[in-house]
Amino acid sequence: MERTTVALKRYEASPDSLRELVQLCDGFSGLQPDLDVLIKPNLVALDDRHPMSLYGVFTTTRLVHDMVILLKEYGVERITIGEGSVRVKGYGVSTHRIYEYLGYPSLTKRYGVKLIDLLEGPFQKVDFGDCRLEVAQRALESDFLINMPVLKTHNQATLSLGLKNLKGCLSLKSRKFCHGSDGSLDHHLSRFVEKIIPALTVLDGIYGLERGPFVFGRAVRMNALIASRDPFSVDVVAAFLAGIDPSKVDHLREFAERHDRSLSLDAFDLRGTPFRELKKTLKWDNTWREDDTGPKAWDRIGVSGVSFPKYDKTLCTGCSGLYGPVMTLLMASYKGTPFDEIEILTGKTMKPSGKARKTFLLGNCMIKKNRKDPAAGQAVLVKGCPPSLEEVQKGMQACGFDASLDIYKMFRDSLMERYAGKAEFDETLFHFSA
Repeated sequence: MERTTVALKRYEASPDSLRELVQLCDGFSGLQPDLDVLIKPNLVALDDRHPMSLYGVFTTTRLVHDMVILLKEYGVERITIGEGSVRVKGYGVSTHRIYEYLGYPSLTKRYGVKLIDLLEGPFQKVDFGDCRLEVAQRALESDFLINMPVLKTHNQATLSLGLKNLKGCLSLKSRKFCHGSDGSLDHHLSRFVEKIIPALTVLDGIYGLERGPFVFGRAVRMNALIASRDPFSVDVVAAFLAGIDPSKVDHLREFAERHDRSLSLDAFDLRGTPFRELKKTLKWDNTWREDDTGPKAWDRIGVSGVSFPKYDKTLCTGCSGLYGPVMTLLMASYKGTPFDEIEILTGKTMKPSGKARKTFLLGNCMIKKNRKDPAAGQAVLVKGCPPSLEEVQKGMQACGFDASLDIYKMFRDSLMERYAGKAEFDETLFHFSA
């Protein structure tokens, strides 16, 4: 079988590094100047209430700018950038607000690039075999789709790369469906690319993110770029680059089995910077206790009297963003004595243990499933889809935790401080200026 070409390049200069990368994989094959091009970066969500590091979370604005430069050099006139950034009641901002924050409107002024929010629709119902999902028509109708994901680990999907970045083309309703009670997230991730088909995938590994996918992870400067006209190949090579066996990434393994594709690095024709010069192992996830009552790190400090089971794949993006705040407020409340037998349940499938005095039900899905369960202790209902931080705080206070949002703010400030003054963390990569 002929090996798929995958280009690797150390990021050194803009736009030359990207130009060479695209040339190495013949990435513009089939592109004509009169075609309608859609660029899909990863701008997952912007927290407008707390400081937020973008390293390894967002596609670097600089790389998107470089892609626009290359397309204009090629003679392309119709260029659109589209993303559907998550925002829900009490959290996040619109995609257009993120564009403004990053300076994307300057791309419109200088190059005539159009900026769209994929969540504004319209959507088309697409048959994925065992389900129908609402996909932004713009993503389906573009002549040449360029997918520009980030190299980051993901607590539910192991890795968030090109295949998962296409989830941003779905409506919010369909995204939530993908986090079904049957835990089928990886199954859905393996299928997006069968209907939403990129002509070129360029993975931004200027920064990699450990223990991602959001701000609580730790960014690592990697200066790695990967590209191919075959999206699956990019994700497999990126997995190896991050030191993660792709056969352990469920959605990659499922796609490979369904399409008879190899998960071996030998299956690809690697061109450009030698693989070994770019590889850097990223830590994937936190380890939980064997009884699933909390992170294993709690054993070192003796946390007891509370059960906080590990997030599962049914937890939607909105509620998953609350794991960090809940963990932070809980730890700040620990004073060396056991808590009063509290359990905190999340997602769509967790069930009460029957041992807790109080059962903290995070979000409408948990409330609907468990509020009448006789095994639950005194139910503390934290309503919302997802709940607001204020609702989380009230719920934790009702459980006896000394929950202060000021403490959470201090923690978020500390996450920013760990990058301050380090030359490898360059904020100008994320903010375009004309």
